[in-house]
Amino acid sequence: MITIHGTGCCLMDYLYAACDFSSEYFKKAMSKKEADGGLSPGKLVFAEDFERFMGKPYNAALAEITGKPPDSHNLGGPSVVSLAHAAQILGDKAAVRYFGVRGNDKPADFVESALKKIPFNEYRLVRKDYPSPRTDVLSDPNYDNGHGERTFINLMGAANYFYPDDLDNDFFNADIVAFGATALLPQIHKNLTGLLKQAKETGAVTVANLVYDFQSDINSPGKKWNLGGKDDAYQYIDILIADKDEALKTSGCADSGGYSVRHAIQWFMSHGTGAVIVTDGSRGISLAAGKGIFSPLEFLSMPVCTEIDRELAAHPQRRGDTTGCGDNFAGGVIAGIAEQLCAAPGEALDLRECAIQGTAAGGFACFTIGGTYYEESPGEKRNKLEPYIEAYRRQLGKR
Repeated sequence: MITIHGTGCCLMDYLYAACDFSSEYFKKAMSKKEADGGLSPGKLVFAEDFERFMGKPYNAALAEITGKPPDSHNLGGPSVVSLAHAAQILGDKAAVRYFGVRGNDKPADFVESALKKIPFNEYRLVRKDYPSPRTDVLSDPNYDNGHGERTFINLMGAANYFYPDDLDNDFFNADIVAFGATALLPQIHKNLTGLLKQAKETGAVTVANLVYDFQSDINSPGKKWNLGGKDDAYQYIDILIADKDEALKTSGCADSGGYSVRHAIQWFMSHGTGAVIVTDGSRGISLAAGKGIFSPLEFLSMPVCTEIDRELAAHPQRRGDTTGCGDNFAGGVIAGIAEQLCAAPGEALDLRECAIQGTAAGGFACFTIGGTYYEESPGEKRNKLEPYIEAYRRQLGKR
């Protein structure tokens, strides 16, 4: 049995569906310049900065934009959502454990009750005497020519006080160790190099799933984002997953004018990363692999799954939102790694196969509101997802 341990962002998402990003109230809340605290489609802003930008209490500003209470709340966060997907897809092939932090309040109780619905073998939440992390997710399903987009307002709370020492030695004893959205856990993020190194020393496959690093934008506007205290984490990452903005800003290629995702991937690999996948919403993904556990793969672009697009267009009532698409993509990649480790221990992994699993999982998330899918019975999500994986293989000409 494969063991998968992960840490990173886990919180309660409060979901506002059917927002209108072109409305008068939303336009007032839109960012006027980079890192000013205003809202930007596809990006995250911290609650304290948004409150200053709007010049009024946070709850009043949020009510003005949404005009309603949240439609629902759901377990969210790029770390826990990706691990939840992997646990559901892998079933008894893997033991999946999540390590995180909670506050001492009602949202923390919501998180715990949601975690109990996920087939984790175990979850460990360190309790801190601060508010629990939360995110208000504003979603416009008509944005980007009907592909949809969302924007996030995040309260870090207890996540500010989750330290490397809160991860005991058990965390590192796994076949796969995944770090998801550590930029939303500042103490983990700045110590990421040492944590990744420790995981590699135990023989684990290491996965790093990035998130938009708004704190770096605030502290050093327009500057390259660091990964690890001295920007030296890459040599300990087997696979790095990021969206286009995250990849360009973390590699620094966005500062150089005319640089592309291809150059960002080359930069990550030149600094020691084994493989890289960069997502770009409805425009598909880019990937490459060099040294390490994956078979070498030259730069390659892959489209989204057209079968999912076809179904959403034909049955708009089935559309949820795009919240969690990237998180589920990362979960699909993790599941793909685990399945290959099970099937052929010691052999080089096929990055394209991981990308197929990720693309189908990310697209499937569009059928639900919120990133986390709750199964009514074991294997339910896998059974629903498999037809899209097969349709995507046919689309790529692999079967």
